[in-house]
Amino acid sequence: MCLSQPKASKKKIGMTGGKGFIGSSVANALSLQGYTVVSLDHLTKNRTEDRFLLKNSPHDLDWVLHFGARTSIKSSREMPFAFYSDNLDSTLLALNIAQLSNAAFLFMSSYVYGHPDYLPIDEQHPVRAVNPYMASKVIGEEICRQFNQMFQIPLIILRGFNIYGDCSISGRLIPDLVQAARSGKKLVLNDPVPKRDYLYIKDFCTLIIKIIANANVSSGTYNVGCGKSYSNLEVAQMISALSLFDSPVKFRSAPRPNDIADCTVNVDLVKNTFSWRPNYSLRQGLCELLDTKA
Repeated sequence: MCLSQPKASKKKIGMTGGKGFIGSSVANALSLQGYTVVSLDHLTKNRTEDRFLLKNSPHDLDWVLHFGARTSIKSSREMPFAFYSDNLDSTLLALNIAQLSNAAFLFMSSYVYGHPDYLPIDEQHPVRAVNPYMASKVIGEEICRQFNQMFQIPLIILRGFNIYGDCSISGRLIPDLVQAARSGKKLVLNDPVPKRDYLYIKDFCTLIIKIIANANVSSGTYNVGCGKSYSNLEVAQMISALSLFDSPVKFRSAPRPNDIADCTVNVDLVKNTFSWRPNYSLRQGLCELLDTKA
């Protein structure tokens, strides 16, 4: 479904999660393109009364980009009720702000397919929440679709597959391995086998800019990735080869319980809809992070 935006120019963007890795990268990219980016975190991180939101929300936004969420899968299992509450409350508040401005809404979802029935995974694949974090995203998507239908809020849902870049989030494969390689340490893998589809953050930011620059909002749900998967071992070996220290790879026998073997993504829909293509191969992205030549 393609809905026209009522405003001629898209210059003011409201954003949640602007201090996170993805949100901050997108905010910087949008600012460089001449957009005004307004943080909404003070309005969406805590439960807010309708009249307070009505009084304090900006009413002249063209888009609301909802990146803010609690994302730790481990913590979501330990505190499931808090995860549901926080992630869904913030989504509802962000939707309310979009409605007040008659703005388009972008919801940053996640991988929501569980153990896939087939590869590559397209948007028609059944969703399966295998942890509370993933479940909060599935429910958040449905809430957004209902608002889209009932209140005609133009809606983009992005299901991101392993977006990586220069961030300090521990417990994630590429940031951990890059940091180890920069320090000349061993590259440690708990499990060399699982395969993931990686997208460099700069390519993701380019996609967001293309979405916002469109005269019409192509409402829908889109997988976002590169379209090729790599095993943990392949990633570690690539980083080792590119590292100035030629960091050795070490294995532990500590696979995650019920881990997903492969989640290669079909990105034809997002490519064709927004005339977008990833410019960075995994090797090129890693070279940039390690400041080495491809």
